[in-house]
Amino acid sequence: MSAAKTTILQKLTAHTSDVTSLDFYGNALLVTGSSDKTVRVWRWVAGSGYREEPFSPLLGHRYGVTMILWNLSNGQISNVINQEGGEAIRACIFSPNGSTIVSSDDSGSICIWGQDKSLKGHVKVHDEAVHTMAFSSDSDILLTACTLGNVRLYAVENDFAGDLSSADCSIDAAHDMGVLSADFCKIVHTDPTDKCSLIYTVATCGTDHYIKIWRIFFMPSNIDRSRRSRLIPTSPQEHFAGQSTIYSTEVMNASCVQTISAHGSSVTCVRFNPTGTLLFSCSLDKTIKIWNQQGTCLKTLSEHLRYVNCLAINSDSSVIASGSNDRTIVVWDLTGRLSVGSHITGIRSLLFSLAVKTSEIPLEFICPITHELMKDPVYAEDGFTYERSAIREWFSREKAVSPMTNLELSTDELVENGKLKQQIEDYMRSLDVESGAGMNNS
Repeated sequence: MSAAKTTILQKLTAHTSDVTSLDFYGNALLVTGSSDKTVRVWRWVAGSGYREEPFSPLLGHRYGVTMILWNLSNGQISNVINQEGGEAIRACIFSPNGSTIVSSDDSGSICIWGQDKSLKGHVKVHDEAVHTMAFSSDSDILLTACTLGNVRLYAVENDFAGDLSSADCSIDAAHDMGVLSADFCKIVHTDPTDKCSLIYTVATCGTDHYIKIWRIFFMPSNIDRSRRSRLIPTSPQEHFAGQSTIYSTEVMNASCVQTISAHGSSVTCVRFNPTGTLLFSCSLDKTIKIWNQQGTCLKTLSEHLRYVNCLAINSDSSVIASGSNDRTIVVWDLTGRLSVGSHITGIRSLLFSLAVKTSEIPLEFICPITHELMKDPVYAEDGFTYERSAIREWFSREKAVSPMTNLELSTDELVENGKLKQQIEDYMRSLDVESGAGMNNS
């Protein structure tokens, strides 16, 4: 996949007002929402592209005071949930493990709902409206952000069994004048020095035109939290990241590793692709941008006539969709090879396909910067192994600072990791062998 090949695959024009939200389920299903009070469900049909389902649109909303759960096999309502206190719901999100739904409102509170849709908790988390929430891919961390620009991070392991009366990490003034979107990268690393501190990557954006990339350092509850970590303090501390103030605890800490001047106006949405190799953003400047993990803009997409509010990436990173105040949804081909006649329910990437047929690519084979399979792995002083060209580019932009920990290094010298290089080469050969065997058996 090359972002440079991105082309328009299809335009969907059924909504009669601003398109405010959308998401994919796998590759074949796309769901879109609009201020015309409708939800529309689209299914990919080879030869036609995305076609609206017979039961679409879903007509259940009048105002934003309820959350409606729909059965997408028939378009029927399965549940209607009201926010505690009758507040209008500003955002709602499923945990990736499917056990929880979290909804937020203008009072700065969130409601936590269990699998049986019963209320598990009602917590005041901000002083202003909460329009942004995100879960880590393992469902262990919940991020909330408000219109003041503050971010709160909570350890919610074991399905919110812990105390949420105070955040495990707070970032005040993460974005000037408000946070508009946040997303966790699905790839999670372990600090090689203690082999227990987890490192998450989060992107946030806001009205200040910036995208910020944060590392979240977390000590999970199944680890003895009295163990020392270079990333997480043993007692609550305060430190600074530009204009932002970070308040850490013995459970969680954060650091800002990149600030990208991304767009000419407010950045309305940021999303990582499922493999973590690319970051997508959209803006009130009417554009969509595609970024690599080093903060380089690979492509600017300019098709929408008005503000771009939302975007989503399908499950194999072959297609993105964007929604705008121009009332359209644009479906973009990231591969440069698709047409409305394509069968997009299969995996597009050969490497991804081979890995799925055997096992997941071992995380130690993946460069922490690019999130791609390494060809020339090298050690840096921070203990991490990187693709040589990626870490060299990182050091050329900054003084010698670790991309993973944001700690200053005494040297930018690199040492070849020959053992890992051989393991990667052996792994790739094994995939070739298994792929050939599968083809011979088919």
